[in-house]
Amino acid sequence: MILVIIMKKIGILEVVVMLSILITSISLAYKFYSNNGNDYEFDGNQMYKCAWVCEKILDKNFPLNATIIGKWTLSKKPFNGEVEIYDAKGGTLYAIYNGTPITIGGELAYQEDIAAKKIILHPIGKSIIFYELDPIEGKSFRDIANKIENTTKNFNIVDVIVEGSMGVDSKTYTPAERQRIINNLDVDIKKGLELYFVEYGIIINGKIHLNTLKNLDKCIGASNISTSKLTVYVVVNNSIDEIPTKIKEKYAIVTLG
Repeated sequence: MILVIIMKKIGILEVVVMLSILITSISLAYKFYSNNGNDYEFDGNQMYKCAWVCEKILDKNFPLNATIIGKWTLSKKPFNGEVEIYDAKGGTLYAIYNGTPITIGGELAYQEDIAAKKIILHPIGKSIIFYELDPIEGKSFRDIANKIENTTKNFNIVDVIVEGSMGVDSKTYTPAERQRIINNLDVDIKKGLELYFVEYGIIINGKIHLNTLKNLDKCIGASNISTSKLTVYVVVNNSIDEIPTKIKEKYAIVTLG
């Protein structure tokens, strides 16, 4: 009899938990896609919810900016600025501020760089059109970037992200030269870009913004470049309804919804 009562209580608790999760999810979705557009606001005591929403946005490859209001944990000076969020784990956001990686925690944070009182998320774009390209060859990073750019469609494009590998014929870099290249690409490496220095060149692997790719010639002198198959993510300000049917039939498209 006691066992039956305990099992019934557990069953009720499970139902309550599931309903709570469902209601929270519906509430999040409603507020996120309501009249606030792409913005979503959290208090500093809602970091786990905030990180969860950030993960969902980033998993779809949307660039994500945010307004952070709070204070620096070391100096206690006020912080009110725009950051680019590139990762979110647990109750911590990983971001770029003025070209420098920082961490953001809740209002009582002490290990992170910023203790946030308020976070307002700003996902970039409304839809992403993505497609694969066969391997490309070029004499410079600008060559590769131009060939990729020529495949993008005439939309209100806000960003282009490229994913794949590039074998770069160059030179054998000394330790100091390697470190300079790593320093120049520090932000992109923090976001997950991988560099492998080999004899007479470099192998680059991961995701990179097209604008960054265009500028790689400034720090890496390439004589020949060959890519793997590439995935191209074209971030646009067009909603799914604003994208022509012929494009929707030809390409895969993801939206914030």
